[in-house]
Amino acid sequence: MPSALNALLFLSAVLAAFFCLVDAVPAYSGLAELSEISGDEVQDVDGKSPLSDRQKWHLMARDLHRDIKTLRDQQFERDFRENMTAYEGVRIKTPLLKPSDGCFSRNFSTEQCLSRIYSILTWYKENWSFIENENLTSTLVNDIKHGTKRLLEAINSQLQIADGQADKMSSAPLSVRSAWTRKTTVHSILFNFTSVMIDTCRAVNYMSKRKTAHRGKDMKRPIDWSSDKN
Repeated sequence: MPSALNALLFLSAVLAAFFCLVDAVPAYSGLAELSEISGDEVQDVDGKSPLSDRQKWHLMARDLHRDIKTLRDQQFERDFRENMTAYEGVRIKTPLLKPSDGCFSRNFSTEQCLSRIYSILTWYKENWSFIENENLTSTLVNDIKHGTKRLLEAINSQLQIADGQADKMSSAPLSVRSAWTRKTTVHSILFNFTSVMIDTCRAVNYMSKRKTAHRGKDMKRPIDWSSDKN
């Protein structure tokens, strides 16, 4: 009987330790959210070395993505809570990064990728008034507007694109014929802008590591992340 009691006490202690460990593990909403930002943007910095320009770009892009995603979710909850699927058939197209833009694994090109990111961010900046008009009380709107401007200026510090010389991005005309159209337009912009920033974060993070990684022979190109969004 004492041995059985000892075994029971031992099992209880093991289970208690196991549940403490489980409680300590952070919960994530899904693999896409977990993997959208690498989280190791400064892993090669010893704490004393200053961040490179591209590491700073990645941090700016990461923060911008976080704010856009938060605003997107807030707007979705506010405008579509009672009809969660009604927007699917009316979502409009806005500029996105494509495999041919040089930001994906098989044909990565730093200069081409930065140029396309710059052009796409410029489109969202120029059409940001749609978001402002529908979210007048949100502090995130100004944060995103300022963050987009900062990232554009940072990228342009390398590209040196003069005003008006960025490639014009084509998309369906934005229309505000009704209150419902305004809601779906805002959701489309925020939904696609979130996807753009996921790809931008990954691309810029990859750029920040390329110079160091090229010193070795075991450099691995990033996986094709085009199917992992939001």
